[in-house]
Amino acid sequence: MKKLYIFLLLVTFTLGLNAQIIVIDPCHGYGSTTSNNPDGRTATEIETALAVGLKTRTLIQNNCSALTVHMTRTTNINGWISVTQRAQMANNWNADRLVSVHCNAGEGTGTETFYCTYDDSNTTPDINFSKKIQTDMVANGSFNNRRCVEDNSYLAYHLGVLRYSSATACLNEIGFVDNSTDAAKLNSNTWRDTFALSYFNSLKSNLNVSCSITNSPGSFTLNATPECVNNTSRINLTWTSSANATGYDIYRNGALYASNITGTSFLNTYVTNGTIYTYYIKAKNSAGSINNSNGTLTRTASCIPGSFTLTTTATCSGSSSAINLTWTTSSGATSYDIYRNGNLYASDVTGTSFLNTYLINAGSTYTYYLKAKNSSGTLNNSNGTRSVTATSCSRTITYNNENSLSLKDEIKLYPNPASDAITLEVNQINEKDVWVSILDISGKQVLQFQLASKENSLNQTIDISKLNNGIYFMKIIVNNEEHIKKFVRN
Repeated sequence: MKKLYIFLLLVTFTLGLNAQIIVIDPCHGYGSTTSNNPDGRTATEIETALAVGLKTRTLIQNNCSALTVHMTRTTNINGWISVTQRAQMANNWNADRLVSVHCNAGEGTGTETFYCTYDDSNTTPDINFSKKIQTDMVANGSFNNRRCVEDNSYLAYHLGVLRYSSATACLNEIGFVDNSTDAAKLNSNTWRDTFALSYFNSLKSNLNVSCSITNSPGSFTLNATPECVNNTSRINLTWTSSANATGYDIYRNGALYASNITGTSFLNTYVTNGTIYTYYIKAKNSAGSINNSNGTLTRTASCIPGSFTLTTTATCSGSSSAINLTWTTSSGATSYDIYRNGNLYASDVTGTSFLNTYLINAGSTYTYYLKAKNSSGTLNNSNGTRSVTATSCSRTITYNNENSLSLKDEIKLYPNPASDAITLEVNQINEKDVWVSILDISGKQVLQFQLASKENSLNQTIDISKLNNGIYFMKIIVNNEEHIKKFVRN
């Protein structure tokens, strides 16, 4: 137990030796950001010093675990702190390095760095540190190299923070606020990032610390494509690579949907056909995150019917002329609409065939096309309008595959003539739904409804009391075959 205690003390002592402390001193900064401070400094000086200091601290905290960083101020409104107070703060933190960040004025240009060796027995560390800060800021900030010196005329005020601090320290005047070229850089957020990076690299080098910067993710763009595979909707998300990103978070309809995605694609299959979805993506790493640069994308999950072809054949239904329509299956279709001679003739037909017998005259030509449809849309048959000429049919009795009379002989309508009600009887329907339309003598539809039976036959009384007296046709569709019965209402 004693050995373990000694080991822990040694580890703690070693960590203490390795943890080097940086103090960043953004100069001035009292009152508002519009130069209302006892030092009479401009807003550019106050704001630039603080912005660069904060950015330098962020770089150190995010990328160098071996360094600890403190700041003498973190806001533009925190009361006046004298130079001796700043030096004492650094001493209380046991600072290894202190950088006092300033902006210059007085009709000059460029960057300059000062050090103080007034009470030092060893002047080399301060001089070397100051030269490193000056050399890097000149190169990285593209500034004129004014000087790196010890200026005893500053001791009474500016260099007091250096004189009374026990840390290796320097004061850097980044640039001149009254020079238009320098001031443009000092007020630029991009250049402030550059100045902070320069300080960061100077500190690393001077302290001989090995740590690399993790840059924030770079800009990238998102693409979202609705797809339909095996009648199933999905939305395929692809994006360009974001430089420095370690992962991506996907947001759907404003909420986080999938996180820490690697690669540059994601297939969203959990969607509902016909529903609208919005997407954006965040690229991220330890330094931060960035949204895709082309904003939120809106897409509809769409699986419209697939292509199909139509065939029309002249045939006979008993002794009556008929046109038989057959078509290939349209993937994703839930039903079909039939158009005859350019007009909608029958809607919501299921299956892939339809026997058209109504008003088919031998020798007349009829044109047809179909629309396959579902909740996402419609699609016409791919081989276009089909024309067919009706053939003449002899009076023969047609038998089905079970050697019994065809279904038309199983349809009865009575009494006929009728007054207020008429009965429709259909046999051998095998529990199929029956679609009924009543048309007047001109062919205009006056009534339409669907009948269902759970038995092999159907017997339904139909109210015709609201019809005018006259001749009518009842169109009955069973198993996609059309049958016509004439009746009289008196």
